[in-house]
Amino acid sequence: MDKRTQRLLHLIKEAQQQYGTENIILPLPGYAAKKFIAYCSIKEDLELLLEYTALLKTKPSKVFSSALVNALIALYGKCFTDASKNSYPKLEPNDLFKDDEIKETHDYLMGLRHQFVAHRGETEGEIGISFLLIPKNKALTEKTELRFSQLKMVNFAEAEIKKIERLLQFLLNEMPTKIDKAGQKLHDHLLTEFTPEQLNLMRMDNMK
Repeated sequence: MDKRTQRLLHLIKEAQQQYGTENIILPLPGYAAKKFIAYCSIKEDLELLLEYTALLKTKPSKVFSSALVNALIALYGKCFTDASKNSYPKLEPNDLFKDDEIKETHDYLMGLRHQFVAHRGETEGEIGISFLLIPKNKALTEKTELRFSQLKMVNFAEAEIKKIERLLQFLLNEMPTKIDKAGQKLHDHLLTEFTPEQLNLMRMDNMK
């Protein structure tokens, strides 16, 4: 049994333990539930990102702070990108952002995602220089040395954190509508495409 199957069975078992005593539980087909699952997952990611910003405001150690910054940028970017082969649902900036300041913060984080975290590129988050050392009063042909120096972002400025929190809260306020719409569509699909007899066969307590 592969790890994915093991984890799915773990989730099913948890659902049975939490809800099975008082409810009949029907696991929903993945093809139909994809958008509902994606939006619920994005909502949890956004909530986790707010926890990251709260921790960053405590000014933790350099290593911890750097890990939080990289995780924040990567996880935020994940909400707006997908593996193209799966066409997995994601948030669409053009459908969301009307406020220029919020859109600017979004663009800033996505720029860091593309040029700082996911790929190495030119960005304010990571700036390096190289230079040649030539001993004074020595001929250029004598011993020289190459050196490298770098500044890498390990935290956001307080003003930036406030902007990021405003952006995250804005997105969280948008998620209930998206989740409800996807959930209603999923609910209607099940009742339209499956007979009561078929739905009964899908019950978790009928699964072997």
